[in-house]
Amino acid sequence: MNSYQVYKHKTKEIKAVKSGFAWLAIPLNLVWFISRGLWKVFFSYILIILFLAGVDYEIYGELGFLNFSTASDLHWLWLLIQIIILTLPGFKGNEWTAKNLRENGYEFAYSVRANNKTTAIKLPENY
Repeated sequence: MNSYQVYKHKTKEIKAVKSGFAWLAIPLNLVWFISRGLWKVFFSYILIILFLAGVDYEIYGELGFLNFSTASDLHWLWLLIQIIILTLPGFKGNEWTAKNLRENGYEFAYSVRANNKTTAIKLPENY
């Protein structure tokens, strides 16, 4: 069971946001942002990825990858920075989603433990 935060809007459907790590935000990064309506984060992430790719090109050239046997400390630090940036949506994605809902007129209704979003939304009807 997961913990969900449920948000209500005066005219739109009820939404539930899972608390904790957003596993799909990592492998599906950009599609996940769009599906959640996180347009600001989406465009920011595009710029960040382009910046990272540009720095990679300057460091590694056309090969574009880290040679583990000859990597310097600076190369390892750059790799660590990239890993942190690319996994950040997993750690912050659900929080960003909840914030976006509040910015779009949704109000926090309740928290609940449920097996999925659909159940989390319907649980209060059962009480």
